[in-house]
Amino acid sequence: MVKIDLHTHTNISDGKLSSKELIDLAIKRKIPAIAITDHDDVGAIGEALKYAKDKPIEIIPGVEFTVDPKDLAKEIHVVGLFIDHKNKKILELKEKHQEAGKTRGKEIIQKLNELGYEITFKELISTGHSGRPSIAKILMKRYPEFKERSQVFNKLLGKQGKAFVKAETTPMKEIISSIHQAQGLAILAHPAYLRDNAEQVINGFVKLKGDGIEVDCRYESFGKQAQNLRDKFRKIAKDNDLLISGGTDFHSVELSGNLGEFGVSQEEFDRIKLFHQN
Repeated sequence: MVKIDLHTHTNISDGKLSSKELIDLAIKRKIPAIAITDHDDVGAIGEALKYAKDKPIEIIPGVEFTVDPKDLAKEIHVVGLFIDHKNKKILELKEKHQEAGKTRGKEIIQKLNELGYEITFKELISTGHSGRPSIAKILMKRYPEFKERSQVFNKLLGKQGKAFVKAETTPMKEIISSIHQAQGLAILAHPAYLRDNAEQVINGFVKLKGDGIEVDCRYESFGKQAQNLRDKFRKIAKDNDLLISGGTDFHSVELSGNLGEFGVSQEEFDRIKLFHQN
């Protein structure tokens, strides 16, 4: 049974499909609603809302921002759902994060060049993106030693990688406040990836008036433990009176599996909508 997918990406950020192609796929899979939550960008939402207007699907305007992780080993991501995608504060954050991303991309490439890897910033920008996934994609095409993206991150781009550069991001308090100013709901994304820091981050998120956490996520890297983690975060959500959200974190079928394979039930979605309306 397909679920309502509240975490998807288009080619405006690092997804493969355009907003129209993503909507067509969702309709084909009989998914009644999806949220478009591109990284640091809301550029796909206007087209998506217009395209889906007379189609059997509901589009939830969203965004995914990277939060300043302070001293944590993992990045923290917060998704905004039901946002006003034209809100001034959201657009300011978008510009800030995109400029910081370009600066980071240049610094990573400089480190890669020093390590002997041939890649230019011009080449990176030509992909339409400046993030690490795009850098990894270029390196995988050029260097056969990298069979999977995880290998590039483990060796070069991840926290322990030789070319790692910390992202300049925004404190969680400001991210949550900005999402609320845009009439949206702040959702902590895929908390299991925070590993040992997950509960610490969730406690801080609750104190800052975050609204919900993602529960039903792919988590393929956790193998047989994935379902136990989903159960764990479902309980944490209920214990803290948090909304339950979720999704595939869809980028493409190749990278993310089937759209709507993970997400929320109609009942959970209705609860989110009711909370938002009130």
